Amino acid sequence: MFIDRDSSNDSGQPPDDNFARSSPSEESVKMTLTGTRRAVDRMIGLLHRHNIISGSEWSRPVPFRNSNEVISVASRAIQVD
Repeated sequence: MFIDRDSSNDSGQPPDDNFARSSPSEESVKMTLTGTRRAVDRMIGLLHRHNIISGSEWSRPVPFRNSNEVISVASRAIQVD
């Protein structure tokens, strides 16, 4: 489900917070999904289909050592006021 928008980021790190705040009442919120690759891909797809967050906004799934689980991170700016 992950769409690689920046294949130069091979470090497995989440994407940078490069959004421009349009007002002081906007803050960044980071979301994480942890589980098997199949479950994380499925959840990303569900969130995308329900127009919550696009599949392309998630980081490349990074595997945990000695586990069958991965983690994927997304960042979003929201209004807090």
